[in-house]
Amino acid sequence: MLNEQVQWVLRNARLQAADPALRSAAGFAHGAGRAEPVHRAQVGRWENGRVEVTRSLVRRYETVLGLREGQLLAAVDLFSRSHQPVRPAATLPPPTPPDVDGTLELLERALADERMSGRDWDRLSDHLGRMPHAMVRAGDWEALIRRLIQEVSLALDLDYVQRDEAMARLAGHPRSAGVVASLVAEVVGRPDAQFYVDTLSLLRFMDAPRGFSVLVGQLREPTNASSLRACLSVLTTLVRGTGLDPETRLEAIRLAVQHLRDPTHPYLVHRGAANLVRTLGPDGHRVATGLTAEDRRAAASIIRNGRAITAQAIREAHLRIRTELEATEGHAAAHEPILGELLQTALGETNEEDRSYALGILMLSPQKRVIGRVHAAAFADALARHDHVAAHESVTVLTWMGQREDLDLFERVALSPDSAPDVAKEAGYVVGNTQEPVGRRRDEREEAVARRIAEIISTGRDESDVQLLRGLVYALGMRGRDDLVAALVDALPEPGRDPHGMAEQARATLVWWLDVPEHLRPLR
Repeated sequence: MLNEQVQWVLRNARLQAADPALRSAAGFAHGAGRAEPVHRAQVGRWENGRVEVTRSLVRRYETVLGLREGQLLAAVDLFSRSHQPVRPAATLPPPTPPDVDGTLELLERALADERMSGRDWDRLSDHLGRMPHAMVRAGDWEALIRRLIQEVSLALDLDYVQRDEAMARLAGHPRSAGVVASLVAEVVGRPDAQFYVDTLSLLRFMDAPRGFSVLVGQLREPTNASSLRACLSVLTTLVRGTGLDPETRLEAIRLAVQHLRDPTHPYLVHRGAANLVRTLGPDGHRVATGLTAEDRRAAASIIRNGRAITAQAIREAHLRIRTELEATEGHAAAHEPILGELLQTALGETNEEDRSYALGILMLSPQKRVIGRVHAAAFADALARHDHVAAHESVTVLTWMGQREDLDLFERVALSPDSAPDVAKEAGYVVGNTQEPVGRRRDEREEAVARRIAEIISTGRDESDVQLLRGLVYALGMRGRDDLVAALVDALPEPGRDPHGMAEQARATLVWWLDVPEHLRPLR
């Protein structure tokens, strides 16, 4: 299966080439002056499994098509990790042994106050992964993983995927077990942590994760909604590959159902709890029959069918994407079965691990823009119908593939007091992840976000307001607006005694972004 997926990565990139002359086998075989010409029949052999796919072959496609170095290799790694979660090195490693001197140079940069690119992390993690007895001090190894966790939270597009893959490789390294367990226990106990999933997800990539007790502890007494959502997502993945003892399994089901039925939890927690109940089954179907209230029907659908929205809605989304592709130069790739499977998983699958692999691959694909535009329209339609669940499922896709043409929509939803707080929060993440040219409209958008944050600080009262605030501050932080963040901190009242008060929660979030080291800070 992996071989067919890798061949699709190559074929899809060629058929969707920016230069129409490279879309045919004959045109691509010529090499565009960037690679040695070959016979056109060779392209068919590369893309139909008659030749072993190597790193140098994938690099040839990137070079001839004018893609960023590592773009197709990153998609290959995502496909591979969906089949083999624990893997400490690249799927297609270089043919030569790791360069010790080059590895040491990269290691020194990663442990110093120097910028590292996604490509740098890709090389360093692959080299270390092929050195199971790497001579790195324990403290330096921990510092390496801590820095990478923070960089993953601040990266976008290919730079994000390369860092995320590097983090998974380091987690799967024999040196990492104790470090990862310690980091997981630390982050789930911090109510002021800005990101939980990035740290907890490290447990997915280890041979023998030690974090079950920490995750079950979060089910019993969650730190907040974000930590609980991350815990549910990671625990769902871990129990698929590891058997729980009967007593722990029964407790996990009981606690997941309890969270599922708690009306104070946001939709994403309910979705995660339903996924865990489905995975722990077989009692899940019995649980689902009792979930008949309007706001629990999506959870029942997840438990029974593994999806939150109807099969008809998923088919309609696929049809719109295919129609858009057929109307462009992408008609040759519109009906590829693997593309269809990725689209099905990206929208129809509620398990967050499976979904993130599919979304990452599609984000790196030439179809990204069409998928983003179609889901923006679906998001707007869902909001108009007051379909909270469908809006959430579309905005999940948009956090990966939002397009600048739709930024006004995302801004309007993120800043409107009439928006459901959890949907507005996710729209804030979309604004932060969608790149926009510097200019007057961008400045106006960011200043409007800052004004809305100030309103929430002055009027917000509960956990949903805190989560919304974090989503909006994320938008400013990712866009490099440290000036607006600093101004919001300056406007806060003097520190109070209640660490859970809105002003103190806001202070923790805003100061977190100001404390990001300069060499890690997103560039405006």
